[in-house]
Amino acid sequence: SNPVTYIKAYDEIRTLYSDLPLARTRGLKPSHFSFNVEGGRCEVCQGEGMITVEMQFMANIHLKCEHCKGKRFKSEILEIEYRGNNIFDILNLTVDETLEFFADYQGPSKYKSLHQKISNKIQPLADVGLGYIRLGQSSSTLSGGEAQRIKLASFLGKGNFATNTLFIF
Repeated sequence: SNPVTYIKAYDEIRTLYSDLPLARTRGLKPSHFSFNVEGGRCEVCQGEGMITVEMQFMANIHLKCEHCKGKRFKSEILEIEYRGNNIFDILNLTVDETLEFFADYQGPSKYKSLHQKISNKIQPLADVGLGYIRLGQSSSTLSGGEAQRIKLASFLGKGNFATNTLFIF
């Protein structure tokens, strides 16, 4: 898990990439832009970006996957670029960088609504003070407070404020 999947913005990002001309030509679907699913992920490391070498009497060793160079995706997926960035590049953007990337839109109108959806889902992360975290950052590297703020951002992103809600911290 990572912040972009938790707040459900990754669905729109994958849809955007699968709708690009080169991706359509290659018959790629949104699932190809997930490192959790066969088809787009690096099969050598199973989309982990790392290979674990089990040591019998010592701690396991984690090495960067030499096949994908730690990028988690097959090379043909990484060839698909949107505004100069492949899917790996997008996952390495901070929340603030992502908002800037998707706000500064100057392209075909068919992508405008996706830009807006992505920005709307990511904005709550910045609103709760998490503009510095990376979209694809592993949840296991987040502090307890950061994880709680991601959960809060997820709730705020749903936008259902018809009833009063009280948060107790």
